[in-house]
Amino acid sequence: MNVQRAEGGDFIEYRDGLSGRRFYPRCVFNGSVSKGQRCLLKFMLGGVGYGLLELIWRGRTHFSMVLTGGACLVAICAVNEKLQGKNIFLRSGICAAAITVAEFAVGMLVNRVFNMSVWDYSGMAGNILGQICPLYSFLWFLLCVPICFCVSKIGKNRL
Repeated sequence: MNVQRAEGGDFIEYRDGLSGRRFYPRCVFNGSVSKGQRCLLKFMLGGVGYGLLELIWRGRTHFSMVLTGGACLVAICAVNEKLQGKNIFLRSGICAAAITVAEFAVGMLVNRVFNMSVWDYSGMAGNILGQICPLYSFLWFLLCVPICFCVSKIGKNRL
């Protein structure tokens, strides 16, 4: 049996005189990750993290919170990239405010427009339309401190 090997593009071509051509895909990873892939990875990590946090805290979650968590981590990473070198408490405060705004927007949509009753903070002091409250904004701030620290350390390694 006469087998010839020729490389080109993303495939390795093997030829055999009896069976003709066969193409075997070759997985090529040169260590670089595109900006889109990095953003998708952050989105997925944020979604899973937010969902797990809700499962631990409340014992349940909702798909809208997984999507919100993904968007929030992408925003946290963007804030940390723009404010690189600034005080971590400043970055954490901005990130906590972004999460609070995201929760309000998603809450208005899923709880008020679609009547899904995913959460209701109307019993909490200082709440706004039952969607956000100062206590949870403060808790987001506390959680954002280690997240911002980790994101800034990971960001230096470009992932």
